Amino acid sequence: KVEIERCREQLENMNQSQGMKNSQLKQKLGAWQSKLINIQQDVNGKFSEYMKEVGCAGEIRLYTGGETSNYENGEENQEHYNFKDWGIEILVKFREASKLQVLSAQTHSGGERSVSTIMYLMGLQNLMKSPFRCVDEINQGLDERNERLVFKRIVKNSTIPTEPGKSLDDHCGQYFLITPKLLPNLDGMENENITVLFVFSGPENFADCLDWNVDKFIAEKKRVLLTGGDWRSDGGTPKRKRRSR
Repeated sequence: KVEIERCREQLENMNQSQGMKNSQLKQKLGAWQSKLINIQQDVNGKFSEYMKEVGCAGEIRLYTGGETSNYENGEENQEHYNFKDWGIEILVKFREASKLQVLSAQTHSGGERSVSTIMYLMGLQNLMKSPFRCVDEINQGLDERNERLVFKRIVKNSTIPTEPGKSLDDHCGQYFLITPKLLPNLDGMENENITVLFVFSGPENFADCLDWNVDKFIAEKKRVLLTGGDWRSDGGTPKRKRRSR
């Protein structure tokens, strides 16, 4: 009997300890989950706004992966979270008649996935401070309309002025957009905070970077427009076009 009473006392103490620890875990989980939901809502607001700009709809949801877990005795069910199954769901709609669907390769085209991913990253980056960001060929796979809209959004996000009273170092961060091509007459190219750098690496280019002369380039361009001659990168004697009779 003494042994049984001792075991019962130990069991009662263990149950009390478990209850206290479960209560502490629930408090920590509540505070953590609240912050997580606030971040998700912030990203969702930006993402929905950006998707609306391109004539679509989008939403970001927090997926918790299910809940209940059965005990071995089958007598008790307790709310249980499998954090490894948690994640973010990106829902999008590209047609007025359709409904929001989870972004996937099986449902959406490459262009639709590209637009959604870019806008999600733009919304996510508003919450992260970084001195610079580098994006490589982000406009590939987009049609002309979406490429223009995406470029406009990148310009807006990367040229936000520093808030009054804050240090110049506290800025939105620089963007390095690396791409083999850009569409002509893009909205935002006239922004004074944008710098365009051309990389020439072919065998027909200048032997030395100092040979690059912008004034000479402009003069040659004017000559071609005025005379109708052929383009001469060396600024030599113009070639007249033969007119067929």
